[in-house]
Amino acid sequence: MSKATILVVDADSSHRQSIRRVLRAEGYRVLEAADYRAAENVQQQHRGQVGLVLTAISLPGGNGYELAKALVDLEPDIKVLFVSAAAGAKVSRYYKTAWADMQTLHRPFEAADLLRRVKLILE
Repeated sequence: MSKATILVVDADSSHRQSIRRVLRAEGYRVLEAADYRAAENVQQQHRGQVGLVLTAISLPGGNGYELAKALVDLEPDIKVLFVSAAAGAKVSRYYKTAWADMQTLHRPFEAADLLRRVKLILE
């Protein structure tokens, strides 16, 4: 059984690279984007293939919540995991969204934490 395709969206190339390395080592297919618009373009090019969007909350061109809503509106089966450096913040309240804080992984995190959360969300 092949593993899911994950779209990693983060303006910081070193963050994308380290996340990509961890996910690929576990057999996931990883697509990348550095900003809101690029993420929309990647998702359109790979429509029906992306199982999970792993996105930073702060992005050039928009925020991760807006991006997640736009992508889920197009493909309701896409799962979402937010990454934030705002330790302990109730990010869903801050952005006034219905997204659960359980879907947020706070930086810094260990590779094992990332993989555990990804597997939990994809199940």
